[in-house]
Amino acid sequence: MNEFRLDPESLVFTLITKKTDECRACTTKDKAISSVEFLKGFVRIYEIKDDVQPSKYELVGDFFKSSNADGYEEILVDSEKHENNLMAYGVEEIEKLLNILVNRVNDLQPERENELEPYKLGENLVISRSSGGHGYFDLIITKIPKKEGKLCFGCESIKNSGNREVYKTENFVVYVPFAPKYGFELVIAPRQHLQFKLCDSSRLFDLAAIIKKIFNAFGKELNMAVSQNAQGHFKVTISNGKLDSYSMLGINRVENSPDILAKEIRDSKKL
Repeated sequence: MNEFRLDPESLVFTLITKKTDECRACTTKDKAISSVEFLKGFVRIYEIKDDVQPSKYELVGDFFKSSNADGYEEILVDSEKHENNLMAYGVEEIEKLLNILVNRVNDLQPERENELEPYKLGENLVISRSSGGHGYFDLIITKIPKKEGKLCFGCESIKNSGNREVYKTENFVVYVPFAPKYGFELVIAPRQHLQFKLCDSSRLFDLAAIIKKIFNAFGKELNMAVSQNAQGHFKVTISNGKLDSYSMLGINRVENSPDILAKEIRDSKKL
């Protein structure tokens, strides 16, 4: 069973889970919990319960704390075909998809009722989309917190993008991050400090036009992910590398249980 563990020294979370390259949209057997009109069909929404599930308690601060579940995950499938399709959409269609995502985040993300300094709970989210498979967005909201610093990393990154800035509009700036995780990585960030759930139609249209412009410039569909920091400044990451949702949430992912690994080493008699 998948399990979250909190490192008592670094306060970084680890998810112990088996990785899979299977297409969620192709393998899900549950019925859609909701659907939204899109083009001549629907965006179908499926609840996912294998990695992240509703949790009755929060993991914060205690030594050697673990949980089998924390948070919520669903996929939003906008195509019945197993193929790249975001590249084929126009700006209006991409804006419509982004608007569906914003509305979904507002539906799922409750107003914060409490704070535990230096953390803010319930606002840690990521929405990722990978090319080379079925057209769908993977949306995760978890109570696992992000540490809040004194300054907004998003605002500081924009302010100090310097010669790494490649494009900007009235609402957004596009830049290569200071320490990219992939060979090709672009960040689209709102120039105004802004949460994703507060994005209005004009900004979403601008964002859709930028995404379309980047895809056209490189002649292919790239991976993308929407995330935001603890201060609530969102960004869109575009990359040719696979954008792991949990890494973007600040959560490590390992395949082997440390307890099972210790038993295997003991049983092997190698030590």
